[in-house]
Amino acid sequence: MEPIKTIRDPIHGTITVNELELELIDTPHFQKLRHIKQNGLCFLIYPAMNSSRFEHSLGVMHLAGLLADHLELGDDDKQAIRVAGLLHDIGHCAFSHTSDDILAKFNRSHEENSTRIIEKTEISDILKKHGLNPSEISDLINGKGSFGKIISSEIDIDKMDYLIRDSYYAGVAYGVIDLERIMYGMKLVDNELVIKRGSLEAVESLLISRNLMYQTVYRHHTKRIVEAMFKRALNKFLDDEEMGYEEFIQMDDIDLVFRLRNSKGYSRDIMKRIDQRELFKIAFQEKIGLIEENFREDMLRDNVKIEEKIAEDFGIEKGYTLIDMPETKMSEFKTLIESDDGLKLIDEISSLARALEKAEEEKLTFCIYLPLEFMDKLKGFNVEDYIEFSQTRLGRFL
Repeated sequence: MEPIKTIRDPIHGTITVNELELELIDTPHFQKLRHIKQNGLCFLIYPAMNSSRFEHSLGVMHLAGLLADHLELGDDDKQAIRVAGLLHDIGHCAFSHTSDDILAKFNRSHEENSTRIIEKTEISDILKKHGLNPSEISDLINGKGSFGKIISSEIDIDKMDYLIRDSYYAGVAYGVIDLERIMYGMKLVDNELVIKRGSLEAVESLLISRNLMYQTVYRHHTKRIVEAMFKRALNKFLDDEEMGYEEFIQMDDIDLVFRLRNSKGYSRDIMKRIDQRELFKIAFQEKIGLIEENFREDMLRDNVKIEEKIAEDFGIEKGYTLIDMPETKMSEFKTLIESDDGLKLIDEISSLARALEKAEEEKLTFCIYLPLEFMDKLKGFNVEDYIEFSQTRLGRFL
């Protein structure tokens, strides 16, 4: 299918789209991505980080086509992969990953929402009209099928685009990677995306960029604080409004901020604090490696009861003690590399990858955030007391 339109992109230059792709771009579901920020509330720390899921999706589609050309795939497969790249984030809700915990509250994920949109809306009709199977596109987005790893895997085109795009808008040089060298070092082996022998250094450079971006941008302490505040305000708002899944997924960033600003009580106060940059502060922090593993798992499942217990013990108003326990998943270190002994995980053959993996684990911290007016109340806090509480009382509820 011949290109019929060109789009200028600050990252990749000229991006071409054909008739099918333009029809998909012009749907309301895709246009909504213009109003969903790529990096949630990161713009409050890096002011230029206002890029949206819209341009990121165009970038992933573009890279999908380039990689398909390198892998010498047929025209039909290339078109399917480009469409999967274009639609891979279509199920994201307001503020992207910031709202993932809210979707989990409804026992859903943005990937499941993407599948629903692709298979149950006008997008399905457009795909069928052009000879594509909506369920096969959904499978590609979820990393399934012969070429799914191109879209979703340990080192996929999604990561390649967002590392470069996010570093550009953040104004940092950490995410600059050699896209061409990495893609030309890739091959498909039994449906797995594998790095060729001799291209290890290209992927190591990506891991370095990823590590620096996570430390300086994605896990910036102020970003973590403001997102913890926003998530708690949003949770309370959804409970107060008795808002269901269908209503929530219809909102973009603009809708959600408007609703929070015009809410009542706790949610309104937290949104006002964010607007006026009266952010919580770090009252306690400890390296993840020093925190008991079962307690970490409890915090990832449900930290509210521990927060309420701390607030009660130290005389802090309910809702103003926020716990932040970051996840430790680092799938990029499981990238497959060709070696003399067959396929190996990158952290098995690269001392640099192992060092980066260890460094990332060591820098993760468990934090408790409080408003400035409550900072002096947490004196004498001992995390061991709450590990014991989690094991003896909280466990009955989880």
